[in-house]
Amino acid sequence: MARFIVIERATGRVYGDTARFGAAGDVISPADAVCLIDRHADRPTRSFGYVNADSATAQYDVYEIQHSGSERASASDEEAQTLIRECGSLVNSLVSYNS
Repeated sequence: MARFIVIERATGRVYGDTARFGAAGDVISPADAVCLIDRHADRPTRSFGYVNADSATAQYDVYEIQHSGSERASASDEEAQTLIRECGSLVNSLVSYNS
């Protein structure tokens, strides 16, 4: 399955890294990645829509980390940002319909 790192658009901070959840982090879509992170943070269920990367309404940017990148979960925002720069590609931007 894919590994995703999610960045909050408004702050630039890492919202989550699916590798931090072990086998439970094996999700197939960017929206599934955010839902997984929400569940582990005890946030209510939300619905998401995909928007263009340049959209002003995007709340999250989701990057897929290629398998050539570290398989180890990122331990900090800085480490996650480095993985994105070195091994990641933007796959989708998301907007939440019910925050």
